[in-house]
Amino acid sequence: MEIKPMLFNIEELIEKANDGDKLSCYIVARSYDSAENGLSQDLTKAVEWYEKGAEMNDPKCIYGLAACYQFGDGVEQNKDKSYQLFVNAYDKLIQEIEEEKENPKVQAFSKFCLGAYYYFGFGDVEKDYKTAFQLINECAMQGHLAAIYDLGANFYREGRGTEQNLELADYYLELAASVGLPRAIKKLEDVQKSNEKGARK
Repeated sequence: MEIKPMLFNIEELIEKANDGDKLSCYIVARSYDSAENGLSQDLTKAVEWYEKGAEMNDPKCIYGLAACYQFGDGVEQNKDKSYQLFVNAYDKLIQEIEEEKENPKVQAFSKFCLGAYYYFGFGDVEKDYKTAFQLINECAMQGHLAAIYDLGANFYREGRGTEQNLELADYYLELAASVGLPRAIKKLEDVQKSNEKGARK
């Protein structure tokens, strides 16, 4: 099955987000957060957009805001606040995934957040790489760009939640890099340098 990474026009998304579209709000926030869809990373702007979406009660934006407080990205680190936000978003996220089942491409954004709960052990969720892999893999098959990157950089390369498979790791990293994802391009360069170093030994 050919996977086509989803890419978005940020100006169009900003317009939709300002008209109250929650998913657009989340994708704009995430794009600033992780330098996606042609944007440079700007954590302050990411927080502003997550807050805007959180005010609309979007669980993905509440989750994104929680992650910012967890890691101190664009805000002062506050793990108590982060925990409360993660707990607040969780049930809403599960409900949203259920409501979106007829639209797997849209659902991929909610599922990706849920995958992160299991990957990191956010809120009251126990860390479980296997469940995280299953969720993130489903998102990647729908073309979710960050999920494609994660399959290459984290799951298959490190053997987390699945068997280590460097060939698949490179495949997914190359796919993410082919549409210009900066962290995928950098990771591939690092892998190449490491391979060259290993070959010289």
